[in-house]
Amino acid sequence: MTSSVSTYLRSFIAERAGGRCEYCLLPQALSLHRHEPDHIVPIQHGGNTDEENLALACMRCNRFKGPNVGSFDPETGNLVPFFNPRNREWTDHFRIDNAVIVPLTPEARVTVKIFRLNDEDRVTERKSMIEAGLF
Repeated sequence: MTSSVSTYLRSFIAERAGGRCEYCLLPQALSLHRHEPDHIVPIQHGGNTDEENLALACMRCNRFKGPNVGSFDPETGNLVPFFNPRNREWTDHFRIDNAVIVPLTPEARVTVKIFRLNDEDRVTERKSMIEAGLF
């Protein structure tokens, strides 16, 4: 398939994700930049542009992920795929503790690390949203 994402697919993935980034949970309504379709398995690695290979991602998560499919687990050193929102439940892999996204699995650890989910500015932003009841 082509890498172009149709208006239908954009709308479908945004609705399926509840208007939140499927990696860091940032609500689209509170983002300065429009959330984007992310190819979970990038085109260059054989991924398709279809409902099962697209996730809604905020600009930061999508840029930090880039064309990567995984990384080395900081605890074990093993090569591990990133969290896949199409076949995994967010709450089985992550929890939020005082605005910090805590990884619970190897997939979550590499996702937190490479996507920089707990960079200081992201935690500060998340904390403000939580305190305002918006997250």
